[in-house]
Amino acid sequence: MSLHNRVLIVVLIGFLSTLACAGDETEPANTPTPLPVSTSTAVSNPPATPLPDSGPSQPSDGLETVTVATVIDGDTIELVDGRRVRYIGINTPERGQPYYNEASEANRQLVDGRQVQLEFDQDTFDQYGRTLAYIWANGVMVNREIIVRGYANAFTVPPNVKYTDDFRQAEQEAREAGRGLWAGSEAPLKIISIQADAPGDDRENPNGEWIEIANQGSDAVNLVGYTLKDEANHIYIFGNFTLNGSASFRLYSGQGQNTATELYWGLIGESVWNNGSDAAFLRDDQGALVDTYAY
Repeated sequence: MSLHNRVLIVVLIGFLSTLACAGDETEPANTPTPLPVSTSTAVSNPPATPLPDSGPSQPSDGLETVTVATVIDGDTIELVDGRRVRYIGINTPERGQPYYNEASEANRQLVDGRQVQLEFDQDTFDQYGRTLAYIWANGVMVNREIIVRGYANAFTVPPNVKYTDDFRQAEQEAREAGRGLWAGSEAPLKIISIQADAPGDDRENPNGEWIEIANQGSDAVNLVGYTLKDEANHIYIFGNFTLNGSASFRLYSGQGQNTATELYWGLIGESVWNNGSDAAFLRDDQGALVDTYAY
């Protein structure tokens, strides 16, 4: 074999070795492998973004997830498992009262047919066997939201007092904004005072407690259709009673003969006003708020 041919063979062998080595080359171990980038921005069941005044944050544990089957009214729901849940800390209008429909509809919009979370306090059942709970929907506490919208008043029943301050603040906000129940009336009536603690047992002496209301205007006001309510569900509906200008009267919780200065609720063996704390709400015949008195 000539020298020229031997040189060509050596060059060819070197070239083929280079190609083989290039085919076996791998990435260094410390080179990161790029991850696929998702082009989707959809989020499954995104939580509601809390507003600055939306109250406390949802607890991260200790909650029970349930599904709402039916909305009973503004503060009561029924679950798919048959349990009825009464919202802690609020009271909405009863059927036939102003804003009953609005409160029920607000509750329906927030929870009807949805999965929600139940948060419990000290007492988990009421006297009717209903479950007592705070309701969370998409990170928003429904109890408080209904107060904020103006369709409930704060209603504290110890020992379930965990969010009492938040609920009071929400009620004050709704009242100052004149929402729902807090839309004002121009009637010149004012609650002057409440005698809540009757001598002896309040239930045995209901006339030992009373509320005094005055007409601060100069014209007479006919109170027919007006209502007076406590924080719970005691409601007095005024009959054909006229209060003269600059005059006042007392409404006693028990029984008696009505006069121009004294009216009687008509209760027997029952009292209205809690001795510790309560609130009175006087509304005109259209349901507008005339005055409130809290102690």
